[in-house]
Amino acid sequence: MKQRQFEARHAALWDDIAQDLKSKLPSLDLPARYRALCHTLAVARQRGYSPSLVARLDSLAIAAHRRLYRSSANQEMVFVRWLRLDFPLLVRAEWRVVLLALLAFLLPLLLCVGLINWRPELAYTVIDPGQLAEYESMYRMAAQRLGRKGPEDDVLMFGVYVWNNISIDLRTFAGGLVAGLGALVSTAYNGMHMGVIGTWLTREPATREAFLSFVVTHSSFEVVGLLLACAAGLKLGGALLLPGRLTRMAALRQAGQRILPMLGGAVLLTLLAAFVEAFWSARTDVPALVKYIVGGLTWLALIAYFCLMGRRRAA
Repeated sequence: MKQRQFEARHAALWDDIAQDLKSKLPSLDLPARYRALCHTLAVARQRGYSPSLVARLDSLAIAAHRRLYRSSANQEMVFVRWLRLDFPLLVRAEWRVVLLALLAFLLPLLLCVGLINWRPELAYTVIDPGQLAEYESMYRMAAQRLGRKGPEDDVLMFGVYVWNNISIDLRTFAGGLVAGLGALVSTAYNGMHMGVIGTWLTREPATREAFLSFVVTHSSFEVVGLLLACAAGLKLGGALLLPGRLTRMAALRQAGQRILPMLGGAVLLTLLAAFVEAFWSARTDVPALVKYIVGGLTWLALIAYFCLMGRRRAA
């Protein structure tokens, strides 16, 4: 190949890299472009193209290398970058499975709300009467901490919440391997359970405010974490059902590499929910109005995060 043809073929790549290096933050595909640039530089040297072209590519490769491998003091931490950019972009890119998970959660919840308000005794077909009585007793308590013997129980309850809620997320995710049905069933069951408990406790004035003020803050992190775990499981189930031209194992491996960060985000949100539930939600010395305000702000913040974060950088 003549040098002129070589330059015409790769000019767009070189121009894109040069333009990218002028920006404050490199694009997500700069590593791939850098590898392609190094390949063209090696080819230019091997074929004995003009020294000016080799010098230009060498200078461009050095600049790209410095941008990618600059000192860690000036480099954005991987976790911060994932939190600011990669995680919300992934959730938006997989909006179809996220929407399906949301419907699987909301429809049973709303159905139970309607049925229990219409005929309260139907709650006994879903949850044991003794368990419902325990819930009522707990939310009628007027202790310093709701359902606690004292502040020393907070750390213990944090561990309980972490174990219980993360295990639900992981089971929901793993259920996606059963053609996605396991993830949907787990999410629907949790929606139904929340609908029955919430409706049952909000019917009684003695438990309404205690229950609502308890769940309003941590429920945002907990519910979103469950939905993302379900969406990740559905992605795996979809890869098994519709592998395309790949083998099922290859399709599953590819889907897993893409979707596992979403499961990591679900676990992170669930950890945050457990922390809030243990150290904030159970406090009865905080006015209910304050909890409602904080809870509303957390819901708005999560929605804004997943809808808006990273849009400008992605563009």
